[in-house]
Amino acid sequence: MRKPTQADLARKALDRRRAAEARAAPHPENAPTPHEGPVATPRPDAPPSGALDAEGQRPVLERSRKVR
Repeated sequence: MRKPTQADLARKALDRRRAAEARAAPHPENAPTPHEGPVATPRPDAPPSGALDAEGQRPVLERSRKVR
């Protein structure tokens, strides 16, 4: 029995990969892809835009005025 060459092993791996891709489920068209980032889902209990900025700014300003 002869030892398989690198080309034989590469062909065998390529055949296995193609067979696995043929069996795989198709990628849904509406699914987000990595470059698009997460899909934003609005929350019904979310505060209106800008509401957290005013309240979050007050403690920051108070800390910055105090002597460290």
